[in-house]
Amino acid sequence: MSYLTPEPLARFRETGRTSEAIVAGFLVGLVATYLHPAGLVLAGALLGVTAVSVREAFVLGVEFGVAVLVAWALLLVWHGVLGPVGTAVPLIYIALVSGVALPPLAAVAVRGLV
Repeated sequence: MSYLTPEPLARFRETGRTSEAIVAGFLVGLVATYLHPAGLVLAGALLGVTAVSVREAFVLGVEFGVAVLVAWALLLVWHGVLGPVGTAVPLIYIALVSGVALPPLAAVAVRGLV
């Protein structure tokens, strides 16, 4: 535990109620990511605050990033543009890397600080 961690947050992490906070952070992050790509960082930060350890924060961030990429692929299939978007090779790499890298990076950074 970091010396920057507030006492109520440390007590909260020791209880069994972190699961509800993780689900809430996941849902808030999905909505925020739907509205703006900066929601990836917001979701990672929320998941990092609720995570018990740095390892769990990293895993939660990766899970969120993969879920966002799957949801994005389903949305592209829904609109019938998965093929054209998938062949935009240099641009698709940015989307894939940011979807997988930003949430865990934010989660680990926030969990490492508090």
